[in-house]
Amino acid sequence: MSLSLSRLSKAALASLATLVILVVSACSGGSSVDRTDDGLAKLTVFQITTVDSTPLYLGIEQGFFEEEGLDVEVRIAEAGSAIIPSVMNGESQIGYANAVSDLSAIDQGLDLRFVSNCCGIGNDPALDASDIFVLPDSPIQDLTGLSNAKIAVNSTKNLGDLTINQAVTNAGGDPSTIEYVPMNYSDMAGALERGDVDAIWSVEPFRTASANAGFRQISSNFVESFPDTVIGYYVTSADFAEANPEVVAQFQRAMDKTNQYASEHPEDLRRLAVEKVGLSPEVAEELNFNTFTPGLDVESLRRVGAASLEQGLISEEPNYEELVIQPQG
Repeated sequence: MSLSLSRLSKAALASLATLVILVVSACSGGSSVDRTDDGLAKLTVFQITTVDSTPLYLGIEQGFFEEEGLDVEVRIAEAGSAIIPSVMNGESQIGYANAVSDLSAIDQGLDLRFVSNCCGIGNDPALDASDIFVLPDSPIQDLTGLSNAKIAVNSTKNLGDLTINQAVTNAGGDPSTIEYVPMNYSDMAGALERGDVDAIWSVEPFRTASANAGFRQISSNFVESFPDTVIGYYVTSADFAEANPEVVAQFQRAMDKTNQYASEHPEDLRRLAVEKVGLSPEVAEELNFNTFTPGLDVESLRRVGAASLEQGLISEEPNYEELVIQPQG
């Protein structure tokens, strides 16, 4: 299986996709829930092929969702940009997206609801799942040296920009002169070696690949921007949440068990990174995982939202309390 985790989203296509979402979601009927012969509610949950999907597979494997009365099918999108449309048009009932993508979709008028934590950032740079790399002989030595640099990111005006800008600001540098160049993660190493860019943003498993290629790491930009912060959530549409409150609550309880178990059994996540994500055992053994915490962290969402507004990624902060479905009990 290829390690390509994302495809480049062109601005024009993104604008067209948003228009299509708005039209389709207005007339879609994705609020009903089918059931298995033994009464389990069928849920389709969209993820992307990254190691952040491994806890979901683990929770299914451990029977946590079945215990809550759910029959969960995991479907994989080639890019995160396809997941929010799938939730809005009823193709899936629940899907994963990073907090910036979620907030941007809400800023464009989509009626999403936050259901559960997916993944987050710890506080140890050595364990960060996201790093910035330069060539070994690059004159760039640290974050403050990124002024006027070209940095490869998988998409612009999203999580890469946000965390890198914040990390540079926290280090006392000026991010305003950075130029972000969108490209696939799998194309970044070649672009760096050719000199097309001065630095690349690598998330797992590309972080491990970049380190093994001999590139020099200059920043753990997740930890150095938003330590101890949840940055990815499972979301659903407002229509589905309103029509199926108990199903949503069942998913939340199952995800709480899942994230707790995943945090305590990293060896199972490494195994599933091989079995489900298609990584080699050698790469899987070296991975840094994001954190997986139970619950629904609204304070992290506020933190990311405030920074997104400050950096111009959204036009206004939403009413967070109206957007979150607080877990019961």
